[in-house]
Amino acid sequence: MATNENERVANGPDLNQDHTCSAQEEGSKTAGSEAEGMTENMKCGWLRKRTKLSHKWERRWFLLKSNHGNTLQYGNDAESLDKSIPLIGTEIAEAEIDRKKFVFRLKPSDTRRTHYLQAESKEELQVWMQAICFAKAASHQGDTSQACSIQ
Repeated sequence: MATNENERVANGPDLNQDHTCSAQEEGSKTAGSEAEGMTENMKCGWLRKRTKLSHKWERRWFLLKSNHGNTLQYGNDAESLDKSIPLIGTEIAEAEIDRKKFVFRLKPSDTRRTHYLQAESKEELQVWMQAICFAKAASHQGDTSQACSIQ
C-alpha cells in the first residue's frame, strides 16, 4: 500500500473524477460512443500538462468537442479554456518523460512544439488518446488520411 501512495505522490493528485462534461462541474467524462455519432462534448477532464519553459507539470482542464475536432482546448479550469492544441496532422503517441507514468504526447505537424500530457491511469490515458484520435477522424479536414494511428 505504501508503494501505491508513493507512486501517487510522485505522479500528483487524483485527476480522474467521473462527472459530466459541463463548465459547472470538474471531472473527466467521455460522451458518445465509438460506434454511434459523437455528442458535442466528447471528452473533458483534468490532465497534467508539462509546461513549455520550466518543464513543470501543471494541472489543466481539457475539453475536446466534436464540433471543434481540430483543436484540444485547455485552461486553468473549465471556465478559462484560453489555450488550444491543433489536432489536424498531429501525431499521438505514448511517451516516457521525467519518470512519469501514463504520459502521452501530441506533436502537431505545423509546429516544432511537442505537448506532453499525463493521465491518472493507464485506462484514462487510452481513453484520452482514443477520443483525440476519433476527433481527428471526425474532422479530417485537410488531413491526408482519414485514418488515425496511435503510436
